[in-house]
Amino acid sequence: MKQIIRHGAYGIVIQGSKILLTQKKSGPYKGLWGLPGGAIEFGETPEETLKRELMEESCIEVSKLELLTVATSTGNYHDNDIPYSFHQVGLLYKILDWKERFEVLPEEENYWFELANIPQKELTPFALQAISILPQNQVWRPPNKIRGKVIGLAKHDNKLLVFEVLDDQGNLKGWCPIGGGIEFGEKAEDALIREINEELKCNVTITGKPIVYENIFEHHGSIGHEIIFAFPIKLSEENIYSNTRFQIREERGSTHWVEWIPIEEFEKSEAILFPSILINKLKELS
Repeated sequence: MKQIIRHGAYGIVIQGSKILLTQKKSGPYKGLWGLPGGAIEFGETPEETLKRELMEESCIEVSKLELLTVATSTGNYHDNDIPYSFHQVGLLYKILDWKERFEVLPEEENYWFELANIPQKELTPFALQAISILPQNQVWRPPNKIRGKVIGLAKHDNKLLVFEVLDDQGNLKGWCPIGGGIEFGEKAEDALIREINEELKCNVTITGKPIVYENIFEHHGSIGHEIIFAFPIKLSEENIYSNTRFQIREERGSTHWVEWIPIEEFEKSEAILFPSILINKLKELS
């Protein structure tokens, strides 16, 4: 029996609680759903292969990716009644930063499947094996330690700039000002400037002293403990102030909607603000 081995590069593209899969048009997996990617061509690096394949198959332009692991699958198939064995070896990458190119037409059918509801019986053997060896805990949980955190309080027309907080099923839980963790050896001000630059792709001016408070909270049964530095800020990009709703993408690949929400909605509990103690603190800002 003829033996065929294929070396390829494949991408894990996550958006919120969903993963991108493509439907194969030909070959032994025709009609099944698989990970975007394909065979490494002569002279290509695996990273070059994956960037090319994602553009061709899914119209996705990749700017940052990270090697996760290697997966393999083996099976017996027929081509015009001629049997052969097919051994697939693939490098799996997590796609950390990407954008859709709407002016390009995809070569394959693409669909965003809920991570909790992937149609395993309709997956290619390689995709089934690859997804099974990925880390199972893809959801965020607070660490079991005290965490230093910074957030930026950007106000405009009595509205606060916040990003969505989702539960494990991708449903909206509430909103939180943009920010993140303080790294070891990093000053709080520097951490905020870095976080805003990473998430909003703009510079920021800190306009006052921070509001410092302790936040102990629960998220899906896990307890979190934070010391938060909340700085009043001014953003360098004026178009952000006129854009009422837009998306940002974090380095780990997840995306979030960002909105300007009236502070009055938080005060009246028409919208939920995390951490809740911040509602009263907002009155201290000019």
